[in-house]
Parts: sequence; C-alpha cells; structure tokens
Amino acid sequence: MKFFSVYGFAFIFLGWFTSAIAGTAQQENLIDLQLRWHHQFQFAGYYAAVEKGFYQEEGLTVRLHAGDPAHQPVPEVLSGRAQYAEGNSEVLYQRLQGKPLVALAAIFQHSPSVLLTLKDSGINSVQDLIGKKVMLMNVTEDADFLSMFLSEGVSLSQLHVLPSSYDLNDLTSGKVDAFNSYLTNEPYFLTQRKIAYNVIDPSNYRIDFYSDILFTSEAELRDNPKRVAALRRATLKGWRYAMDHPNEIIDLLINKYHVEKTREHLEFEAAEMRKLIFPDLVEIGHMNPGRWQHMADTFVKVGLSKADYSLDGFIYDPTPRHLPDWVLDILVAVATVLIAVSFFTYYLQRLNRHLASAQNTLGKSEERLRLALSAANQAWFDLTVPTGEVSISPEFPKMLGYDPDEFHASLQDWQDNLHPDDKEAVLTVFREGLRSGGPATMEYRRRKKDGGWIWLSSIGKITEWGPQHQPLRMIGIHTNINDRKLLELELERQAHIDYLTGVCNRGHFMEKAEQEFSRAARYGNPLSILMLDIDFFKQVNDSHGHKVGDFVLKKLAEVCKKTLREVDVIGRVGGEEFAILLPETDTEKSAEVAERLRQDIANANVPLEDGLPINFTVSIGVTSLLSKDENMDVLLNRSDKALYEAKNSGRNKVCVAMQ
Repeated sequence: MKFFSVYGFAFIFLGWFTSAIAGTAQQENLIDLQLRWHHQFQFAGYYAAVEKGFYQEEGLTVRLHAGDPAHQPVPEVLSGRAQYAEGNSEVLYQRLQGKPLVALAAIFQHSPSVLLTLKDSGINSVQDLIGKKVMLMNVTEDADFLSMFLSEGVSLSQLHVLPSSYDLNDLTSGKVDAFNSYLTNEPYFLTQRKIAYNVIDPSNYRIDFYSDILFTSEAELRDNPKRVAALRRATLKGWRYAMDHPNEIIDLLINKYHVEKTREHLEFEAAEMRKLIFPDLVEIGHMNPGRWQHMADTFVKVGLSKADYSLDGFIYDPTPRHLPDWVLDILVAVATVLIAVSFFTYYLQRLNRHLASAQNTLGKSEERLRLALSAANQAWFDLTVPTGEVSISPEFPKMLGYDPDEFHASLQDWQDNLHPDDKEAVLTVFREGLRSGGPATMEYRRRKKDGGWIWLSSIGKITEWGPQHQPLRMIGIHTNINDRKLLELELERQAHIDYLTGVCNRGHFMEKAEQEFSRAARYGNPLSILMLDIDFFKQVNDSHGHKVGDFVLKKLAEVCKKTLREVDVIGRVGGEEFAILLPETDTEKSAEVAERLRQDIANANVPLEDGLPINFTVSIGVTSLLSKDENMDVLLNRSDKALYEAKNSGRNKVCVAMQ
C-alpha cells in the first residue's frame, strides 16, 4: 500500500508537470491580433488563416479582435493587449515618433482612404475644402489626408475638422461637406441610394501610401522571432486563399461572424479590394523599402516628422540575406589553393637549388603532383611576364580537349581565346595582379579545341621581382569549374524563369521592372508597360483540358518573343496574365506594339492531336511613365485598369490608360 501511494503520487506529479509544461507552451503560442474595425471582408485573410487552419499548422492559436474607436491597432499593440495588429499609415507615423513598431507586410498596395463629397456640392479638389466641414478620425490615423492637405498648402486651420461619426448620413444630410471613407465601403451605399458623389483621393496628389499593414512590436520580434515568422507566413497564406475563394469567405462572414453587410455589399468590397491588393500581379504582403522611405519623406515634407528619421528595424525582412553556403566552400577552396600554391612555389625553389643531386626525387614528386592535379581537375602554370611565355602542366591541354604535344601555350593565346563577355573583367584582374604583386583570382570561359567553352578558375601569385620592383614571374593553378558553374547558372535561371513558358517569372519581372523604372526616371527616358490577359482562358481548360491550356500559354510566350525586341522584358505574372516592359517606348509607339502583338496572337494557332487547331485572343492594357509617377506600382495599377477596360468592353482589343 505504501509502495502504491509513493509511486502513485509520482505518476500524478509527473502528469501534472507534463500538463503544466504543455499548458505553458500553449499559452506562449496564444496570440491576440487586433483588427482595425468591425468584422468585414477588409480582413478576409485573417479569417481564412483561422478557419483553414493555417495558424494551427504553425502551432499558433490566434484570437481576432474587432476594432472600434476605443480599440485601435497601435495603442493595443503598444499596451501589450495585442501582440499583432493591422493598421494604416499611422504605423509609420508612430514609428517616426519613436514608437517601437515593426511592419511585417503591406496587404493593400494602395490606400483605400478617400474623402467623399456630394456631386452637387461642387467640391472636387483639396482647395475646394477650404472653409468646409471635413470629418476625419484623428491626426495619426488619417496621416495620408493630413499629408495631402499640407502638400497642397492647405492648413488644418483653414478647415472645419470634425471627429468622424462613422455615419454616412452626416454627409448625405449636409451636416458635413466631406466624409472620411474607404473606397471599398461607403461608395457602395451611395451607389445603392443613387446619390452622385465625388472622390478626393490622396493618390491623385502624390500621396500614395501602403494600407492595412500587418505589424507588431520590436519586443515581440526580439523575443519571439520564430513566432513572428510563423504568424506572417500563415497570415499571407490566408490572404492568398481569401483572394482565390472570396465567396467562401463571404459565406463565413455572414454565417459565423454575422456581419451587418449584405452579400452584394461584401461582393462589392471584395472586388474593390482586388484593385488595391493586386493579388495576381504583386506578391501579397510585398513591401518596397523605397516606397516606405517616400512615405516617411512625405511626413517630413509636410511637417509631421523630423528629417533625421531612421527606418532601421522598421521594415521586417522575412528572408535576411546571408552568404550562401557555397561561398564559404569556395573561400575554403581558394585558401587551400593558396596554401597549395605557396607550398608548391617553395617546393619548386628547393627543387631548383638541388636539381643536380635530386633528379630522381624530382621526377617522383612531379609524378605525384600531376596525379594529384589530375584527380583535382587542376593544372599549374608558370608565366614569364616580360616575354609572355607560359609553361603549363599536361593537365591543362587535356582540360581543353588537346593532346599536350599539339598545344602551344602563350599569353597571347590565352587572351585570344577568352570569352568576349569575360575578357575585360579578367584582364583588369590580371593587370592589377601584375601591378600590385598580389594574388590574382578570376573565373572565366576559355575556348576549347572543339570550339565550345569551358569555365575555369585561375589563381596566380607573383614569385619574383626585378630590380625596379617589376613582376617577372607568376605561378599558379588553373581549375576546371565547368560542372559547378553550369549548375549555378542553371539554378539561377530556374529561379528567374517561369518553368512553363520560359519567360520571366513574377518575382524576376518585378525586379527588372524596378530597375527599368529607376533608369527611366533618372534619365527622363520613356517607358511603357503592357498587361495581357488571355480571353476566356477558363473555357479553353474546361473544353480541351489543362494540357492544351499549357500549349496556349507557351504559344503566347512564343509569339511575344518573336514580335518584341530583345530589350523588351516579358513576364508571366499570373495564371494567364502576362506583363511586358517596353524600355525607350512612348505611349503612341507602345500602343502600336500592343496592336501588332494582339493581331499576331489572334493569327497564331495551337495544333491539337485530335481535331482542328484552336485560336485564342488577348486583351491588352497599355500605359506609359508620367513625370508624376512615384514608383512602378503606379504604372502597374494604371495598366491593370486599362486591361480591365479592354476586357469589359468586348475583349480582343487594346485599351490605353488615360494619362
């Protein structure tokens, strides 16, 4: 009995201790996430992440809290009542005021915040608001509106600012002249009631801010970096699901969250949000550091922040850059080669001094060295600089496909057979090595006997000096790195190319687009972009199968490559959506290119194994860079709207965005 009681107590204690540990772990992963307002489609991605188990897959339990005037995102996170929240530009504003906030992802690439006025009021611009009654939330949460006012030279003292009542009837009844609104919400009510209205949009005044930003505190990121990464990962997965299944989320909002909005209103909200999120064009959550800096500079310009700000630590980096593992391997290999070269040099000097008495030893050593070099796919070289003569080990001709007896090595031959794209860089390194007397390390392609190219790595060290301190001799190692280099290039190509069509994938296209935008903006050069979408592509897949759909996508890419210039950049940015960048091309010329491309695609056909070949068409939206455009996102937005205009007005046509 005593035995049972002792061991029974031990088992009970062990069970309690295990439960306590599990409970602590569960408590650590219990997260409160503060939304900005009442439950609605605006927060669809968070509902999807909860309902589809994306948070649970990451080991997280997330509680979503609806917002109201007393529960706003920044105060809730700073107080510790919530670890994460979704906010607007006030997140950056508060950061510039010294608050320890970190932006994790920008869900809306453009802010939906606008001011609405009645059509018959005659208030169409910021200047028209002077002396009028304007409803705003407050200074921090309407920072984009305040920036718009101040950038247009309108001070708050010139307006009659009222705290927002969140009641649209205050606008329709005439109680206020302008009402702070969301493009995704209030316009629906006015349209339903057939009330004509004007929109005063900050983006039309170069105030183009991110919105609906997922953020946390510096303390949370410091103490729980893995949890931050997991929550961000699951949230973006939820947003991707919500954008792909809007009707399912609408059902969820109606049946579980009991939102007051009608299904039609929620469908309107979902459709308008797509125009601000660009889920098929921009990676959800994308944040451009330059865009954040522009927002901060805007705050400084209008006097809302000091100029000595720093964004260090504010923009979360989900993939911090570290040196790839292979870099360390190469450094180790280079160090090993340097040691080998030094040892080899020292060894040769000793052999030279004792050549007469050590011929037999030298022969054996050379045989061992050649065996080692051959096994390592290496060859040594010995260059006499003034004459340009080169001595090489027999392994080098073999690398190039020659018999050692038929190969003549010289400095001139080495220069003549460098790949044209590598020549300038290699000769620069070579000359610098000769000038400084230091080691010269280079990677390059050299022509083989059969006319092909082989990737080599060479490292050379100056071993003797003349009376005027001029280098006389360089000795080193050639290494065959062809297999490794081709693998690196192939991996790089796969990372940048769409596997099906062979054009740029979305990430690589966006990278090139940012580069071309910066270049065009800097030098004042024209730049245009086309957005293409295959008409009725779903019908192709439904009627003929996805294999034929893939053939159609390949044919489209093929026609684009044949029709366009080599300098033009083609990217597949969505399922059947493509983007094309036209450097040095103005609006008129880009419209001609788009029309020619549309005709070429319409005239192309995709052969089928059974039956007649099929034809397909595309709709194309066109826009060009304007002097007022702040970033590439503006062009993408404009071309996307032009594309939708082409689709909505009959398809198989080109529409040029209004400039």
